[in-house]
Amino acid sequence: MSRAWLIGAGPGDAELMTVKAMRALAVADVVLVDDLVNPDILEMARADARIVHVGKRGGSLSTPQSEIIELMLDHLRDGRSVARLKGGDPFVFGRGGEELAALRAAGIDVEIISGVTAGIAAPATLGIPITHRGMAQGAIFVTGHGADDQEPDWGALAATGLTLIVYMGIRRVEDIADALLRAGMSDDTPCVAIESATLPTQRQVMASLSALPMQVRQAGLGSPSILVIGRVASLAWTSQPVTNEKPLTVGLGFRRGVTVEQIETAVRTALAPTTMADVACVATAETKAAEPALAAFCERHGLPLVTFSVPEIQACFERFPALRRSPPVQAHIGADGVCEPCALLAARNGNLIREKQALDGVTVAIAVSENPTAGSNA
Repeated sequence: MSRAWLIGAGPGDAELMTVKAMRALAVADVVLVDDLVNPDILEMARADARIVHVGKRGGSLSTPQSEIIELMLDHLRDGRSVARLKGGDPFVFGRGGEELAALRAAGIDVEIISGVTAGIAAPATLGIPITHRGMAQGAIFVTGHGADDQEPDWGALAATGLTLIVYMGIRRVEDIADALLRAGMSDDTPCVAIESATLPTQRQVMASLSALPMQVRQAGLGSPSILVIGRVASLAWTSQPVTNEKPLTVGLGFRRGVTVEQIETAVRTALAPTTMADVACVATAETKAAEPALAAFCERHGLPLVTFSVPEIQACFERFPALRRSPPVQAHIGADGVCEPCALLAARNGNLIREKQALDGVTVAIAVSENPTAGSNA
């Protein structure tokens, strides 16, 4: 009897396809392949296999689904084995469920071979975990262009506080961002748009939610792209130039025994949508300078550490009376706070652009320096 497979080809890079998928391709008589599948993967097919391209790219014209199913059934009824090769995973916005139902209704046994979906692989290329302790307890995969004018409930999605992974949304990024903002999502929510993930041609844009549409259009990103919306996007590792033209200073406060990863997460969260590439120096109180995790963090990023005495910090509070004061910090080190005044002092007549944020035992404030040589008194 003829065999049928629904195969996930993965996000792009041919080496991310599974061994099981490679074995199925090696024996199939016919391969029906989507447009988004890397052509290199077809080299794994049997030399005499019949390769049939059936399109299926989000936002573009493609072979109607009914014709694809009928084509599969024609080959199977003629005694040929058929591999239906889909980008990503066949059951994640791949209409694999429809094809499976049609084949089973025709009495065809089908083997499902899962693939790595772009919603996980794309953010992973930048070191973004779609779930992360203290930042996102879950993730939601959603399509950016609903079938039959069925629009996702962006308000409900925004209210979850979970990471949003948007497939096929690059063409409607303005509408999506606007809907999320109207639903109450913060305009400075970190976001990343990733085009052609895992391929040598991959490009990405990092921006706040309010700036995302403009940044995407200026960069000229197109399909296929994934949008990552949520706090975890701030964890991206990239040397890409970002939106701020002036060096930033990072003021840090933390409890004793903090880990370098706790500092890393807190700083990247506060920095978003900018990145470590824009940081001129790290600043803290002299009493905290010997903390091993702080030294390790600065060494990791090649950043100078600037420290200030308690009198210097207190003088900053006199100069900037609007700064928030913390009685517990005053009782502990003799100053009314650490991260905000240290960020301002290191910025040398700069401005505070991110007020104190606390995350997992670390407090962070960000200032922008008017002097590009800030941070020389470490």
